Amino acid sequence: MSNLLELKSSRYLVKKDPHEMIERFNIAPPGMFNRQVDGKFLFSPLVVVRLTDHAMIYVAGKTPIFADGKIACVGDLRGQIAKVCENIRDTLDYVGATLDDVVRTVTYVRDIKAYYAVADERYKYFSNLLPTSTALEISALAHPDMLVEIEVEAVVAPERLKNLGDPVG
Repeated sequence: MSNLLELKSSRYLVKKDPHEMIERFNIAPPGMFNRQVDGKFLFSPLVVVRLTDHAMIYVAGKTPIFADGKIACVGDLRGQIAKVCENIRDTLDYVGATLDDVVRTVTYVRDIKAYYAVADERYKYFSNLLPTSTALEISALAHPDMLVEIEVEAVVAPERLKNLGDPVG
């Protein structure tokens, strides 16, 4: 599945203040696995909302998957957490953010007790500024070999953003 298809971006003008612009960018970073059906994305892998004074970055749930669709570290939750955090880091980096910019995470795991036993793996990635965090045990993920999925939200200064493309609309 190709991850090079373009996603549309949108630009909205907020009516309450004609000087405040809200721009939305739907982005599929290259080199990452992005689920598609019939050549169309099922969801936006990454959404950036740029305002005049800050930008919000929303990263769809990242899993322990390589760009070619192979699952990393099958049966190894610690290894899968590392791969997921690397995928998050690389996704954020593509638009000019870092893991230190993350303010919220939601973690979905197949076994919550096993997760807490290796949750320290996250400190290798989220070490300076800890984001808020929710952890949920669920019965299944997108592939039976996946043990963890993490979605994040980040906030950055708009001048740090890169690789957004041109908003349309």
